[in-house]
Amino acid sequence: MADFYGNAIIFLIFLFIAFLALIWFFVLIQLKSYSTNLENTKTSFQGQSIENQQKLIKEFNEKLDKINNIQQKQKSYYSVLSNLSTLVPGGVRIDALAIEESGEGRISGFANQRTQLLLFKEALEKSNYFEKIENPLSNLTKQSGINFYFTFNVKTIK
Repeated sequence: MADFYGNAIIFLIFLFIAFLALIWFFVLIQLKSYSTNLENTKTSFQGQSIENQQKLIKEFNEKLDKINNIQQKQKSYYSVLSNLSTLVPGGVRIDALAIEESGEGRISGFANQRTQLLLFKEALEKSNYFEKIENPLSNLTKQSGINFYFTFNVKTIK
């Protein structure tokens, strides 16, 4: 009988060791799963790492600063255009107007008569918005039906 109890105790010990091994194996699997989930959570923020999100936010803010700087340096030519519209006499049509950032500009268009074109040039010269108006000789060669252009500088806008 002692043999029976001895074998039963050994069997129970093996069974207990197997049970402990099974628990240990289950804990290892859970630990690995939690570890993987923790790593995924740490490196993902809607599919991207937090560091990547911070980098994107920083780049976006830098672009906004650049846009803000451009807008602050932007010159408003509203008053120049408004004044120009009052200077154009009847019989003169402006087809194109270009003003560079440096303030240099060019106007091209059509005038029915040379006298109308000369009135327009004189009005530009008297204006508070334009200076250094250049009128090429080609503008004056025809008496009527004149395709013209002027180059000029816009006076400093304050």
